[in-house]
This record gives sequence, structure tokens and C-alpha cells, in this order.
Amino acid sequence: MTDGGRPKMKVLRGIPASGGVAIGKGYFLSRALPSSVQSAVPREKVEDEAAAFLKAVARSKEQIHGIREGVKDHSSEHYQILSVHLALLEDSMLVDQTLRLIRENQYKADWAFNKILQNLLETFHRIEDQYLRERGHDLRQIGHRVLENLAGRPVDSISSIREPMIVIAHDLSPADTAQILRSPVLGFATDVGSRTSHTAITARTLGIPAVVGLEKITEEYIEPEDVILDGEEGTVILRATPETVREYQEKRKAYLLRVRELARFARLPTVTRDGKTLRLHANIEFPEEADSALRSGAEGIGLYRTEFLFLNRKDIPSEEEHFHTYRRVAEKFPRHPVTIRTLDLGGDKFASQVELADEMNPAMGLRAIRFCLREKEIFKQQVRAILRASSYGKVKLMFPMISGLGELRAAKAVVEEAKSELRKKKISFDKEMAVGIMVEIPSAAMIADLLAREVEFFSIGTNDLIQYALAIDRVNEHVSYLYEPLHPAVLRLIRRIVDGGHDARIPVSMCGEMAGEPLYSYVLLGLGLDELSMNAMAIPLVKRILRKSVAYEAKEFVGGLLQHGTAVEIGKILRKKLEDIFPEERF
Repeated sequence: MTDGGRPKMKVLRGIPASGGVAIGKGYFLSRALPSSVQSAVPREKVEDEAAAFLKAVARSKEQIHGIREGVKDHSSEHYQILSVHLALLEDSMLVDQTLRLIRENQYKADWAFNKILQNLLETFHRIEDQYLRERGHDLRQIGHRVLENLAGRPVDSISSIREPMIVIAHDLSPADTAQILRSPVLGFATDVGSRTSHTAITARTLGIPAVVGLEKITEEYIEPEDVILDGEEGTVILRATPETVREYQEKRKAYLLRVRELARFARLPTVTRDGKTLRLHANIEFPEEADSALRSGAEGIGLYRTEFLFLNRKDIPSEEEHFHTYRRVAEKFPRHPVTIRTLDLGGDKFASQVELADEMNPAMGLRAIRFCLREKEIFKQQVRAILRASSYGKVKLMFPMISGLGELRAAKAVVEEAKSELRKKKISFDKEMAVGIMVEIPSAAMIADLLAREVEFFSIGTNDLIQYALAIDRVNEHVSYLYEPLHPAVLRLIRRIVDGGHDARIPVSMCGEMAGEPLYSYVLLGLGLDELSMNAMAIPLVKRILRKSVAYEAKEFVGGLLQHGTAVEIGKILRKKLEDIFPEERF
């Protein structure tokens, strides 16, 4: 479709992975697998093909080694995933089977390798688990590099970018994202990916706009052309009209102005107009995110997810790996708490080296603390590492998915065993380290008063609490509309948890997605939360709203809200109230 010979403007919508607006020239990063034609070689040439293939593999390993050497932090996600890519190049499934095809069938090397690669990719594609499917992307990226080296072509590299540009790609490998750290990249847009993919996490860590999951950006992009990328809307615009360019230039200015204004709040305390103090913490998944949390004004880490240590690898992480990773984050926050959540594997999280049986309903199956209490040695190893890290900061330990006192006491018994083992070895740890639980199951909410007597803090995990309270699968598109944080049952459960904690004189935090949504900040203040933990980028705005609020007015307002019967009614009343008291904010 053209407009006077010029291709029409194209608007693509994907997943908003990292906020901000970028406008600039696109840089197309080809990662498509080169096509191969089935062909054979004479018997006397077979060993030449095998040698050419092994040379391409060796060249690929050499390139990845070189990129990995540029990553200074050996405990970083980038370094670890690049190590996995190296391991894939030594995997017998990929290398040995290709050699076998070359030698037994006299296939040319590119055809033999492509055949093995496609078989493996199809296997990954059929797997439902998101984390495991993304390991298929790693395999594809490795395959692309080997095939390009086999053909003697240079592999496109982000390191060759010399001016500010927006990267367009099917996906970005860890090798690519490692190079973004040292290149003038304005943002990136990819066909695949999710908010939890390593590309999305890298974008948020670096603070550059990104949209992923666009499906066809690499097909629609015509090189060279300018690109508009809106990481808040999840929109990418190609061949924009001059009016649209001006519109997004203004939007970019407004966004940058807003970020600068909000940055002023990062260092200010979170105190309401009538003197109530709250503490705003950050949720992190990787140690690299600790710096951006500090810049955003986080007064600690309220939720440190530790599952990443188990992903992208074939073995179980050692106690030393756990310890050094946790210590690194603890030392970043010498005066503030770092709350480390013990393993929350299972459900929608997967670890390749841990064999979990297929379950009809994994969200309610063998996951989180249930898995840990069954795999006690894996659990205790992590607990010992957390205890050791507690000597280097204000570390707190948190158990996920506690459903009752029995589980809590069993988990605490493991902590006592770990302490005893460390004492015998004369290894130091904080003897007063706080132990708490995530309250995310209705049964735990209903006995919050009993649980509160046996822990030092609560943290409300709203993602699962809402799912279980309303009996809806939050990733099922047929019922996702029922996922209502303002449902009166949810609000009453939160109040019950807060009251249970306060009656026992322990602080109550919230670390679910609800905590970082500005629309809910006023309600959470009225419900009496002491701490909120969220994506670091959300902290300045939530802080500004809370600093403009009056706590006792919020409490009275929420008391009235709880008398309404539906989330729709509550939502309407809440928005009207917020528009009245915060006319300059957008909800």
C-alpha cells in the first residue's frame, strides 16, 4: 500500500517493555537463519565438510568468548547466559549429531547443521512454558552465528553502531545486549519477547525505551528509514507522517520533563502531609538492577526474586554462587533492608535442572515453599547462603506461598538447621536476621493474626492473592477480565492482613504489581500498609502521590469504599476522588 508512491505509515503494537520515547534511524540486525538446500558431497570431501563445520563452531566460540570477556561482572546475567551459549556449542545434541549426519549421509555441513537445529527448535516451540520457550531463542541465535561463520560472512554486530540508532531485530541475544552497554543505542524493537525476557529486563536496567513481541517488525521495516518507538504505549511507528513525528517529539519532551520532575522526588522521604511515613522499596530479579533501584530512590529491596540463579543452566547453583550474588546486593544497601525471597519455582516458573512432574494445575501444585520443603537440601543450601550474606547488610529472609502454620514452622525449622550448621563451621551470620512470609493465599490471610505471632514481617503478594481469592487464572485470556485488584473481597483481605500484622506489632508490606500502580497508591495508604515494593521506575511517581496525600483522609475514604459491592463501582469512585485531589496526575 502506498500514498503517492510512498509506503503508508505503519503502526505496530507490541508489549511495552521499557518506558520512554525514542525517535531516530533504525538499525536492522539480521538474525534470520540463512536458508540451506539439501545437498551432498562426494565421499572424499566428507571430512573437509566436517572440518569446516568444526572450524565454524570454533570461530563462534571464539567470538562469544571475546564478547564475554568484555563483561566485567562475572556474576551478571549477561556473563552467565553467554556461558550457557558456549556450553550449547559443546553440546553433543548440536555438534556431534551434525557431524554424524555429515559423515553418514554425506550432507553438506550447512544442511546437516540446519536440520539438527530445526529439529531442536521445533521441540522447544512445542513447549508451553515461557521460560523454556525462550531458551529456544538462545539456540536460534547460536545457530545463526554458526551458519554465518560457516558461510564466511561477518555476523552483524551492535558494536558497529557509531551514531544514536534504534535497533530492529527478531530478537536480541545476550551477546547483543552485552554490546548495547557500550553502544549509542536509543532503544530497540523486536518481533518476539515478553516483559520477563532478558531483552526487556536489560532495557529497563539500562533505562532505554523498548517494545518487544511486535511479531512482524522485521518484515515491516524497510531499511534505511526512521522509527518512532513508544515504550510506554508499546507502539512502533514506521514511515510516520510529519504530523505524527511532531506529535511524538512533543510526547518525548513531555516524558523527559516528567522524568526530570519526578527525579526530584527520588531522594525525598515518603511522608504524607499529616506526617505518616511509608518506605518505598524496589523489586528486583537480577543483581544488576540494584543500581537503578538506588537511582530511583528505593530505600531497600522489598522483593529480591532468586529464581534466575536456576534458569539457563544444567546444574544446581552452588551455595557459594548464592552467597556471592546475595552479598553483592546486600552491600549495595548498607543502611537499608534487602528482602530475599527463597525459591519460588514451579507454577509459571521453570528450572531446567529440576525435574517437576506435569501437573493439571501447576499454580496450585508443587511450587514455592511446597517444592522447597520436598527438596530440602536445595532449600537449605539457599538458606545458608542467605544467612551468610546477612553479615554484609540488613538482609531479611522471606518464604513464598505459605498457606498455614504447619508450612511456616517446617520452613523455620530448616532455617534453624542451617544456623546450627553454620555455627559448627564458625561461619558468621546475623543472629537477628528477620524472617517473614509472603501472604498470597486466602488461607494465610484468614489466619494472619496467628501467623503474625511467629514471623517478623508480612509482605502481601497481590498477583497470586487476587488469583486465588477470585479463583481466576491470570494468564488465561478467557477469564483475565476478572482479575480485579479493586474487588471488595481483595480489599477486605488486604485490610485483614494489615490488621493481623499490626495487632502483633509487625510491619506489613506489599510487593505485588498492585503496589507500583499509581491508581492504587491512595487506597493502599488508606488500608494502612507500612511499606510498598515495586518496579524501581514506578517509585518517584508513587512517592509524589503519597507525599501529596493525607493519611487520615485516605483511611476514611477507604472505609467508605469497602461498603461498595463491585470493583466497577469502587473504580469509578476512586478515579473521581483522585481526579479531584490530584488534578495534575494521569490515572
